[in-house]
Amino acid sequence: MKSPTSLAGRLSRASFLILVLFAAWIAAPFSLLAEPPQPEKAVSGPCVRDAEWMRRNHMDFLKHKREETVREGIAVKSESFVACATCHTSRERFCDRCHAYVAVAPNCFECHQYPK
Repeated sequence: MKSPTSLAGRLSRASFLILVLFAAWIAAPFSLLAEPPQPEKAVSGPCVRDAEWMRRNHMDFLKHKREETVREGIAVKSESFVACATCHTSRERFCDRCHAYVAVAPNCFECHQYPK
């Protein structure tokens, strides 16, 4: 027969675990439960890459283009920041929606001004 203290000890540990898990669930940011934001669609033509590729790789693509342009002097007008802003006309409805959702502050706008 088991002693009542071992059963009470197990119950108190289980209660503590449940309490901790409940507190973590309450403290979790509600944005994690929200649907991902839908950025505004481009106003014209196809993008330089397909949409799914750009969602996953745009940060590396933009960094690579920056390096080519600044360090090597290779500027491709159709793949420039201005070209992005021409089709995606609102920084707030395109860039900022997703960046706010994932809590990322890109440094693009330290140098670049999004056209109004």
